Amino acid sequence: MNARHLLLPLAFATLAARGAGSDPAEAALARWVDRPEPYVRTEGKTVHPVALGLFGDAQTGAPEDDVAGLRLGLATEHHNVGVFDLNLLYGYSGGFQRGFQLGSVNVVEGPLSGMQLGILVSVCGVLENSPSTGAQASLLVNYADGLDGVQLGLAFNRNGVGSGLQLGLVANFSDRFRGVQLAAINMDGDDIRGAQLGLINAGAKEFRGLQLGAINGCAGEQHGLQVGLLNTAGAMNGVQFGLINMATTSRGWQIGLYNDVQHAAGVQIGLANWASDAEFPLLPFFRSSF
Repeated sequence: MNARHLLLPLAFATLAARGAGSDPAEAALARWVDRPEPYVRTEGKTVHPVALGLFGDAQTGAPEDDVAGLRLGLATEHHNVGVFDLNLLYGYSGGFQRGFQLGSVNVVEGPLSGMQLGILVSVCGVLENSPSTGAQASLLVNYADGLDGVQLGLAFNRNGVGSGLQLGLVANFSDRFRGVQLAAINMDGDDIRGAQLGLINAGAKEFRGLQLGAINGCAGEQHGLQVGLLNTAGAMNGVQFGLINMATTSRGWQIGLYNDVQHAAGVQIGLANWASDAEFPLLPFFRSSF
């Protein structure tokens, strides 16, 4: 095991803090989230039905070999691995992983088809165009560049382009996601469709669905419902319900104590309603700009 592999989990933890095959079901999910073509799987040099290992070269087979059935060890490295993988310290797969992987730190560079259970960190799908299907559960960080399934983490979950459920105690991060995100903080970068439930839900350039939290934000177009103390959006095309509602443009409903919009083409119901481009910018109780 070289130093690069030892440092890899820490690198993914830092990324998380910042913010599969030809199966028809996988292909349908890939189209649903607008993914590129799936990862092309390669075979290892030699196939071993069972592999055992301690550290470095003290293992069955070479890192470029496949393990088809069972892998047990302290820290092992192979190419493709399945069906049961247990490493007390560190398990690394340079290709794809099938079945169940259990260890302190789990790293699969290609797609995962199964489940990773990590005491500390689980990583999958970091190679280009390698979407995974299944589940990740870890105490610290779950990281996937593309996972259709479930991420359960006591700290952070990071899913680049995926679908399903993200459940984290501290924060969930994603670029393009379809499904449900539940954490204290849900931060996203591109296109989110589904539901975000947390104290802070923010960052998406486009959001379609439900945001329920103390602070909800959408940097671009918001289609759906925001419910919170403070709701903000770029182009709001749904409903904002909260104490303070703010949007650049509105083609929906703002319902709250104070509603603020620059370009109004909807309804405002609140104690004070502000529309920058209106003839009377400030109105109490009600404004209709259709």
